[in-house]
Amino acid sequence: MKKSLSILLIILSVFSLAMIPSIPDEGMYPLSEIRNLDLQGAGLKISIDEVYNPDGISLIDALVKLGGCTGSFVSNEGLIITNHHCSFGAVQKASTTENNYLENGFLAKTMEEEIPAKGYTCRITVSYEDVSDEVLTAANNADDISGRTDAIADKIKELVEREEEADSTISAEVSEMFVGQSYVLFRYKVMKDVRLVYVPPRAIGEFGGESDNWVWPRHTGDFSFVRAYVAPDGSSAEYSEENVPYQPKKFIEVNPNGVDENDFVFLLGYPGRTYKHQPSYFIEYQQKYQLPYISKQFKWMIDLYEEKGKDDPEFALKISSRIKGLANTEKNYRGKLQGLERLNLIENKKDEEKELQNFIDWDAALKEKYGNVLSEIESVYDEIFSVGRYRWVNFMLGRYCNLIRLAEIQLEYHDEETTDDKRKSLLKRVSSLQNDYYPNLEPAILNKILSDATAFPELQQFSEFSDLPDEEELYELIYELYDDTDLFDAEDFEEMLSESYEDLDDPAIEF
Repeated sequence: MKKSLSILLIILSVFSLAMIPSIPDEGMYPLSEIRNLDLQGAGLKISIDEVYNPDGISLIDALVKLGGCTGSFVSNEGLIITNHHCSFGAVQKASTTENNYLENGFLAKTMEEEIPAKGYTCRITVSYEDVSDEVLTAANNADDISGRTDAIADKIKELVEREEEADSTISAEVSEMFVGQSYVLFRYKVMKDVRLVYVPPRAIGEFGGESDNWVWPRHTGDFSFVRAYVAPDGSSAEYSEENVPYQPKKFIEVNPNGVDENDFVFLLGYPGRTYKHQPSYFIEYQQKYQLPYISKQFKWMIDLYEEKGKDDPEFALKISSRIKGLANTEKNYRGKLQGLERLNLIENKKDEEKELQNFIDWDAALKEKYGNVLSEIESVYDEIFSVGRYRWVNFMLGRYCNLIRLAEIQLEYHDEETTDDKRKSLLKRVSSLQNDYYPNLEPAILNKILSDATAFPELQQFSEFSDLPDEEELYELIYELYDDTDLFDAEDFEEMLSESYEDLDDPAIEF
């Protein structure tokens, strides 16, 4: 039993479909391509229709998307198995310093003892369709790379709106399976009542901590159980005692016999993405700018939060989910940097590109059509390199400085017409940002981001960074900004929404 359970957990922890026969032949494939693969020849003992059948019931009906994770139904009463780290946020929200489920684990011995997984939804695939032709047709009408990117985004938005208007009971999403190449439309049924059933103690679910994270083999009990509920009539509903367990079309059974060496294994899950086909310039940008910058910023923030949590157990519990997310990315990026340097991947990619250019030049027809492709790609990346860390500095400001986000919401609200529904949604976002504000930490984060940015040569071309004062004056300016702003006050914020754009005089908006 233990052996087969570990295999099920591997299935749940991968966001792709891969096939691994006795001599590994790995790859990531959208389900639309599954019939083009020789899975039976590789060792699959069930039919393709049993794996994915859009006209019937198949294994795909047992899969769920839980937040950003994959889960699987393992009973006919809505029980779902997923990773421990996928339930981490819900367990943290349900915990208190007196009743710390995160550290001690949680077990509901009956359905009545199950507790809400706050903020979690469960999405089940209703149908699945390759929309690459529609997306790329729109993209191919663009005049340049920027226009192409905008055209893809606009078409994806159009497809999602079209599907959700046609059927109000579903949620639509277009996933970019291969960047700029393959796009798949998913239609989901969304269940809003998800409850915690079992979560192991942190010492088991996170055994090895970040030292073992992204390292294999791992020896950790990275699993948990939740349950999906619906209204008595089967429709999606918010948490209610009247709700009943969802009955899936299909659920997965654990094989008590486990597996043997060289058994065929395939993995099903919700889509990730691959960067294998990206050019050398993409990897060079990652290695030079994105990976080192983000990993260093995240490490600094982790240290800041952990230092604050040493003497404040309540804060340590509240911030634990954020620390886990930061640490997961920091370790991933740090490992990628080491791997890129060890493998000399940039030079290897450049060698491949030289071979590709030679292949194109060898054929007159290919040369006429594709002869300038690589040089055009290089020109695009010349522009990207010219602004260096600009995108990622703004990412940090927008993601981790709630003051900046609140100011942007005010400007966004005053810049366009807003319906009652949009205003309601906007105020919900505002409330979340205001409640997630740490006045003794956020000013330090903003100061760190801006202070670092002033030292990056490529950012001196932008006045928002070149015009910043020196380090000491910047520090004083930022702390005055937080002292004087009214954006964190719910009543004041809503009152500002009623003012004209010209009358907005909050220092954070002016900043």
